[in-house]
Amino acid sequence: MKKTGRKRFFVLLMITALLTGCSFSGNGTADEVKEIRIGVLLYNQDDMFINDMMEYMDVGFREKEKEENFKITFNFSDAKGNQTVQNDQADKYIEQNYDVLCVNLVDRTDAAIMIDKGKKADIPIVFFNREPVSADMQRWEKTYYVGVDAAEGGRMQGDIFLEKYYEWPERDKNGDGIIQYVLLEGEQGHQDTTIRTESCIKRITSAGVKLERLEAETANWRRSQAKEIMHEWLSIYGDTIELAICNNDEMGLGVSDAFAEIEANVGTEEGGKYYCPVIGLDGIPEAVEEVREGCFLGTVLNDAKGQAQGVMDLAIALGKGENPIKVEYLRDDRSVRVPHKIILH
Repeated sequence: MKKTGRKRFFVLLMITALLTGCSFSGNGTADEVKEIRIGVLLYNQDDMFINDMMEYMDVGFREKEKEENFKITFNFSDAKGNQTVQNDQADKYIEQNYDVLCVNLVDRTDAAIMIDKGKKADIPIVFFNREPVSADMQRWEKTYYVGVDAAEGGRMQGDIFLEKYYEWPERDKNGDGIIQYVLLEGEQGHQDTTIRTESCIKRITSAGVKLERLEAETANWRRSQAKEIMHEWLSIYGDTIELAICNNDEMGLGVSDAFAEIEANVGTEEGGKYYCPVIGLDGIPEAVEEVREGCFLGTVLNDAKGQAQGVMDLAIALGKGENPIKVEYLRDDRSVRVPHKIILH
């Protein structure tokens, strides 16, 4: 072969290799994926449920990396409740050419800025736990959401009450035929707060049970805040509160803490317990133990592991350039809704 012929042959060979290395299969998947870079942005790692999800993802990504023949690089960032900080964190991941952003928004009404950042850089976004409003989700087809059906969770809280209602001999302490209850709600502006509350109350009252709300206050998902609020209510109502409905288990545990402290420090004239049944939601281990001990009527499993799996499955599929159609529980609106489960004694 002449020298010029050899040169032309190797040029053609290099071009063929480049084209082959960059080829895509029919579903848009790169044939050779060497590495996927995933940035996970948390609204506040101090949130126990979010912290649990992060731990599941940490383990899950490492296990997936061992199963597959590509590297998964992932990093977590904590915005500590500041949306401006979170926007800056997203910019850094974008500048570093990450393949996917998984975002637990600080402010769910401020998703448009994050979506526009991702769209401009062509980096898919998987939101989780704090759901953007529908109009924002429609801004770009490469945005997804992982969470639960909040109405389902609230209905199941109501089902817990109805399941235990007739087995509960002292349910109506004052004998007036009405259940006097207090309500501890999650963060204002979080989509689950209002939906869980409304669905729970509607479920109970639609079964013919009469309810009277004594007090309702936001405790921002926090155990310590719930305990302080419950102490205040106990100073007003004493041991006459007949039910505590809590949007999550952490706040339910705060209610139990307040009753335990009152009993230890004051007791009752009869020497019995200050107590009212608690209904929680999340299914965290400490709350499940409270259910076993009879301090909670029950709780609803808000599957942190299942939601973490949904985030990981979407992130990996999108990072590989695949259509994530096979991700479990994925709906036509690009949301993954992991089912709840009732936990009773």
